[in-house]
Amino acid sequence: MEISIVLLTYTHLDLVRQCLDYIANYADVPYELIVINNGANEETIKYLQEQENIHLILHADDVGIARGYNEGLEVAGADYVLFMNQYSLLTEHCLSSMMSCLQSSESAAMAGPVSNDVSGLQRIPIPYQDLSELKAFVHTNHVENLGASKPVFRLLSHCLLVKKAILDDIGTFDEIFGLGTFEDDDLCLQAVNKGYTLHIALDAFVHYINPLALPGFDTVRFYKQLANNRKKAIDKWGFDITNYLLSRRTPVSISLCMIVKNEENILARCLDCVVEIVDEIIIVDTGSSDGTKAVASRYTDKVYDFIWIDDFAAARNFAFKQATKEYIFWLDADDIISDEDRLKLLALKNVLDPAVDSVTMKYYLAFDQYGNVTTSNRRNRLVKRSTHFQWIGAVHEYLAVYGRILDSDIAIIHKSEWHDSDRNLNIYENRLAAGETFSPRDQYYYANELLDHQMYEAAIEWYQKFLAAGQGWVEDNLSACRKLAECYQKLGNQDNALKFVLQSFLYDIPRAEFCCQLGYSFFIKEQYRQAAFWYKLATQLERPVDHRGFIIHACWTWVPHLQLCVCYDRMGNYELAYHHNELAAAYIPDDPNIINNRAYLKTKLGK
Repeated sequence: MEISIVLLTYTHLDLVRQCLDYIANYADVPYELIVINNGANEETIKYLQEQENIHLILHADDVGIARGYNEGLEVAGADYVLFMNQYSLLTEHCLSSMMSCLQSSESAAMAGPVSNDVSGLQRIPIPYQDLSELKAFVHTNHVENLGASKPVFRLLSHCLLVKKAILDDIGTFDEIFGLGTFEDDDLCLQAVNKGYTLHIALDAFVHYINPLALPGFDTVRFYKQLANNRKKAIDKWGFDITNYLLSRRTPVSISLCMIVKNEENILARCLDCVVEIVDEIIIVDTGSSDGTKAVASRYTDKVYDFIWIDDFAAARNFAFKQATKEYIFWLDADDIISDEDRLKLLALKNVLDPAVDSVTMKYYLAFDQYGNVTTSNRRNRLVKRSTHFQWIGAVHEYLAVYGRILDSDIAIIHKSEWHDSDRNLNIYENRLAAGETFSPRDQYYYANELLDHQMYEAAIEWYQKFLAAGQGWVEDNLSACRKLAECYQKLGNQDNALKFVLQSFLYDIPRAEFCCQLGYSFFIKEQYRQAAFWYKLATQLERPVDHRGFIIHACWTWVPHLQLCVCYDRMGNYELAYHHNELAAAYIPDDPNIINNRAYLKTKLGK
């Protein structure tokens, strides 16, 4: 035998019988079974006495969890002891998975499974409604988390695997906690203080039947007992040990997932930014004809081929399926992270609350010649693997997330040196040729591709289709208006350009980007008073914070001030022109226009 199972039973013969059946069916490691019966009725006792190969210890009354476990430990003959009660149902592979988890490290003292209706970090969401669906879920969870574990500081005693030798060092369950609660927290703290580690075996699942939900359960007595034992723990240790153990954090584990194609010149630059932060690197190649895979192989042995099917979401979802760590972090090969933001990411890894489902990060898309960010937005970058979030959209795909979202101040920098824009356009055109009807989102992004290819008339057609559908996200509606104005300006049609700038006001209050466009439409007509009105309004707007849409930072900083300088100069108000030139200089002090304006206006003002 390798494991001694110490099982606490009470009344409820049906639960006792069910628990023993699950042990018999799913205990996949040689074991001995020690049953401590705490005050069961005669029917349950008779059933237990009839069972073969059970070491049975009977008590007329409930002696409590700690004493029951300790009595079982005294007669346990194996090097590993599984403490459990009749409310826990073992499942396929759970014992062997917990054993493997404990055997992975000399310092590992205890291991527990993930469960359904328990407290703390061992609780995971479950999709099944009754036990008839349990086996399928257990299989899926085991396959998806094979070999994965999480170091923690607190485990529950409803199903707890312990190295027996460790208990010789730290002591057994403290029987001051009577009938139960806090005996497990107390034992965990003893182990932690001795330098041992505790682990959740993520590929081991044990179904828990919460006795609080059972008919006839004395909840009043339970909560009174819970309060009394909390006080006993505080009296013993001087603080709330449960809150202490739950508040201590171990770094979350992270899988980096990337899809690549012909990125040999830039992939190493990206991977160098994160190789010392992430715990696993997954590279999915979608058809490189250069040395991309050779570069990737210098960083990881998890390089996969994905047959390209004109679907970016499919490729990303494939990459996510290869991940094994708690969280998934995604990047593109032309993304980099600054030294400052690497430190922020490492700090986040060390303190991230595992209840967080997704972390958003800033995405800097473009810079001016002075290094100032000109365009940015936010994206969900770090997501909990167990949520199974999916990518959606063949092109310009997005990650559909929900739950608890954390907005971080970490920034990812897009530093593209090469962009296969033809690939995106071809995907859209192939889909159209196949007779597909585009969703509003596809209409919008197809129009973007047409604009990038300077196909202005076609872009106008698709932007207008998108707006006419009336189903777009407000930020995409605003962006479509801005880009329609841009298309018409390129075509020399200023009236229609103005029309769509004004249409943006139907979707939200004025944004600085549109105020600057309106200012420009009047400026080129030499209507400087009207132009100055809109540029001035742009300087007075409250800048969005943690904005999900695209932000053109120049329109919220120096552009309107520089344009006001020119407008006021044309109107002969040199004091205001000088004033706004200096305000623009606060953002771009070395710009030649700023320097030339200053010299010119000083002459006008006699300075």
